[in-house]
Amino acid sequence: MKNILFLTDFSDVAENAFIYALSLAEKMEAELHILHIVPIVETKDPDELQTVHPFAKVFNENLEDEEWGRFKTEASKLEKIAEQNNKLQVPVEFHFEKGIFTETVSDYIYEKSIDVVVMGSSGANTIDKKLFGSNTGKLINQIDIPFLAVPHKAVFFAISSFTLAVMMTDKEYPIIQNLSAKSLKYNFKFNCVTVVESEKMAIQAQSKKKIWLQNMGNDQLTLDIVVSPTVEKGLENYIQNNRTDVLCIIHRHLSYFQRIFKLNHSNRLLQSSKTALLIYNTKM
Repeated sequence: MKNILFLTDFSDVAENAFIYALSLAEKMEAELHILHIVPIVETKDPDELQTVHPFAKVFNENLEDEEWGRFKTEASKLEKIAEQNNKLQVPVEFHFEKGIFTETVSDYIYEKSIDVVVMGSSGANTIDKKLFGSNTGKLINQIDIPFLAVPHKAVFFAISSFTLAVMMTDKEYPIIQNLSAKSLKYNFKFNCVTVVESEKMAIQAQSKKKIWLQNMGNDQLTLDIVVSPTVEKGLENYIQNNRTDVLCIIHRHLSYFQRIFKLNHSNRLLQSSKTALLIYNTKM
């Protein structure tokens, strides 16, 4: 990882996530890009400029001026946070862009060769989020690089121990290989955990565990089995009893009807978790 993108909206949640972004950049010896996006949509076709209402133009200009002023204030606040956390040595770039949020982020990721995105998640359960999805949820479904989501309840201590929630499938191997290699390189503690619903299923999982670990071909890899009626509760209990700075989640794409009738684990964890979530997007 050489380029980390931190997205800010000037909120307290974003400032909390900034500490995680700084620490990750320091560990990885990466450059931290700080980006704020103003939701101004402008036509790219000169022939269509005449159709933009004058009031809309004035609104956009005023919004941009106001946001630019806030951005300069925010930059000073973030610099102070870096100083308070002894992270002034982390190389930082500030960027101010305007446009549609997800499109602007995607373009920036491509142009700057971003390796991981960091963003705070408010966990607010509002009507607009239920209908249209939060910016966090939209990004999780759109980008194909790791996404470190920092829930509003998360409190920073360190970034030194990672736990990956798995279902013990062969398709999880590339992500495990990636995390395992990074744990060795940067001296992280890394292990896996799986959640099952009953003691009977735990016995079955124990038998499957031996084969799965052998197939992984990693002698250093450990896998814990947790019994819980729900995945979220099982992971929550595991984190409370086992040091975990970052919980890694594989975000599996669901069909439209599955999304209606089945809440996604990563989305539910964003609402309740007190631990930062490193989300890997996959279609498996």
